[in-house]
Amino acid sequence: MKIVRGESGITLRECVSKIRVDKAKNLLKEKELPISQIALEVGYPDQSYFTKVFKKVEKCTPNAFREKAL
Repeated sequence: MKIVRGESGITLRECVSKIRVDKAKNLLKEKELPISQIALEVGYPDQSYFTKVFKKVEKCTPNAFREKAL
């Protein structure tokens, strides 16, 4: 963990969250899948936790992101 933070300035958890959120953003733009299904596809079994992480990374909810992207 210290190596990742030293090189990039973010923790391993933050890095993994960003990768998952980036994949979720693509799914939100491309498909009409429910948010709960997208959460599962990117590795979050709980939609509410996925929304919390997404909001922390993107500063908006997955629904708001989808509406802006369309």
